[in-house]
Amino acid sequence: MQNNLQSSEDFGLSPYFVDGSSTPGFGWERFQDKIDALPENLYGLLVDEKTVDFIGSLTRRYAQLSVQGPDIARIIRDVILTDVYIGDMPSEVSKKLGVDQNMALEIARTVVSQLFAPVIEDIKKLQFQRFGKLPGSSAPQSTAPQKVPGEDLPETGGNIIDLRSKS
Repeated sequence: MQNNLQSSEDFGLSPYFVDGSSTPGFGWERFQDKIDALPENLYGLLVDEKTVDFIGSLTRRYAQLSVQGPDIARIIRDVILTDVYIGDMPSEVSKKLGVDQNMALEIARTVVSQLFAPVIEDIKKLQFQRFGKLPGSSAPQSTAPQKVPGEDLPETGGNIIDLRSKS
C-alpha cells in the first residue's frame, strides 16, 4: 500500500496522521506501540491514500458529515487498534458524529463492507483477542472458540458484519 498523502487535508482524513504528536492528550508512544504490533495489511489500511479517499467520499455522500472527516478517521483507527469494539461502531459513530442511530448504522455498515472488507479477518482476530467476543455475540467467551473466529458472524452477504445491537 502506498502513503502518498498530498495535503494537510489528507493528513486530517488519515486514520494514522489525524492526531499528531502535537495533539494535546494524545498518547503518541502508546499509539506507536499499537501500530508496531499490527499486521502489515492493517497498518497499510491506516496509511493508505485510498483510505483517505474513502473517508473523503463518505463525507461528501452525507452533507452533515462534511467537516467530520477527522472524527471518522479516528473511529476507523480506534476499531483497527481495538480501542473500540467493532460491534459498538454504530453507537460510536452516533455519539462522535452527532447522527441518529439509523444513519450511524448505515455509516458503520459502509465502513465495514467497503473499507474493512479486504482485511476483515485480521480485524476480527484482533477484536477477539482484545474483547474475547466476536461481533454478533452477546457475551464474552471464556475460552477460545472451537470454530474459526468469525465464521458464525451474522452476515448480510460477502464479509459484511451485521452491526445491529443484539441486546
